[in-house]
Amino acid sequence: MGLNLFIAVLCVVVALLITFLTIRFFFGAAARAADAEAGAFRDQPEQEPVHAGDTLRTRRSDNAASVRLLTAQVIVAVVLTLLVVIPDLLHMMRPSLIPPWLIAPWLQAIIITPVMFYSGYPIHIDGWSAIRRRVPNMNSLAAVGAGAAYVYSLVVCFAEDVLPDSMHDVYFQVTGVIITLVLLARLMSDRWLPRRAAFPLQTKVDRLSRVLVPIVFLIAVWTFVVWMIFGRQPALAPALLMAIGVLIIACPVSLGWAAPLAATFATDRARRAGMRVLTTGALQQAKDVRAVVFSSTLAEASRETIDALLDRGLSVDVVDASDTAEAVHRIDERRASADAALMFVGDGSEDVTVRNATDIAVVVTKDIDANFTHADVVTDVPGGACVPQLIRLSKTMVRNIQENLIWAFVFNLIGIPIAAGVLYPFTGWMLDPSLAGIAMFLSSLAVLLNALRLRRARIDR
Repeated sequence: MGLNLFIAVLCVVVALLITFLTIRFFFGAAARAADAEAGAFRDQPEQEPVHAGDTLRTRRSDNAASVRLLTAQVIVAVVLTLLVVIPDLLHMMRPSLIPPWLIAPWLQAIIITPVMFYSGYPIHIDGWSAIRRRVPNMNSLAAVGAGAAYVYSLVVCFAEDVLPDSMHDVYFQVTGVIITLVLLARLMSDRWLPRRAAFPLQTKVDRLSRVLVPIVFLIAVWTFVVWMIFGRQPALAPALLMAIGVLIIACPVSLGWAAPLAATFATDRARRAGMRVLTTGALQQAKDVRAVVFSSTLAEASRETIDALLDRGLSVDVVDASDTAEAVHRIDERRASADAALMFVGDGSEDVTVRNATDIAVVVTKDIDANFTHADVVTDVPGGACVPQLIRLSKTMVRNIQENLIWAFVFNLIGIPIAAGVLYPFTGWMLDPSLAGIAMFLSSLAVLLNALRLRRARIDR
């Protein structure tokens, strides 16, 4: 029996209204103005008091206290989520292993609530404030997906007696997994990328998310409406579950991990090769270097490196960096003729104006932990031998990021329609939100394993 005509029309009208308002809110003139202003984000001074909501700000350099707080939130999320996930998995494989009380909905609610509100607090603060500012980000979709799974499960706990049997499953484990994965990605980035400028590729991903989040939300809305109208009645339970499944499987953990994890492991690889990367953007831009300028203080020691770069088709100059005006003039000329990224290699004694005139500034010094104004890379590798290594690492990292982004995009392209139920008319198969959560986890794991390959990248050949 089909849905009552009046209710069906009402569902369509409400969905159309929501669609119109969503498009106007996120893609209207006010949203475009907000997007233009979104790039400016205030850095947090080291001495500024720490607030829990500050631990997951996009394009932000967390201070030490924020990292400590984020670490505590991750530990709580991991421990409590495992307390729910492990019994669930064991019960699925062999029900007799787990006593029923250990997977009781109320016990899972008690365990996951701290994950939702303590560990997940920075995700909700940043995600919902981004929505309010019309510039939704990865945290926005994570907050919506985790929140939908949590609220639905809580309703089941309170109203299990009045709900049909098909609506008795809870998804607290999904809430925990989403929050844990998002926080882990941020913590890993902060461990290796503290107080660095925004990663350019990550900024592009942020812009993509501003389009992705509203689209996923609308797909979830229309999934609910289609299932309400055309699904086997009573269709409220499957309609709700399919809409929640869309939100969960689309949680862009893998998309959010793609650039930060690659940059994290590439930075680690550079450090083990004797290079301390100070600006993450240098790792991305180094692949485009076509001209290298060496300070004359390194000229003799760099002869082998210079010859290798010339063999690779790069243009190489040697300047007297002690003559600041002449050095800057030569660098500007070379930049104009090469029409590509330019790298300068000096010993740190040159005036900062020389380093400022370049795209990537490398300082060769015995003290790799020394601080230099506008130095993108500090290295103790003599003779500028790090230059070809940095270029190779950049190319490898960017290729890794592209692979991760392609995987995340293809996963969503396939996963979202399946979660919405496109296979149901042909196979009778519906994707349970728990399976959507597992699929989301596996997608994130694939990105992590791919990014880990950068720790063993060969950059010395």
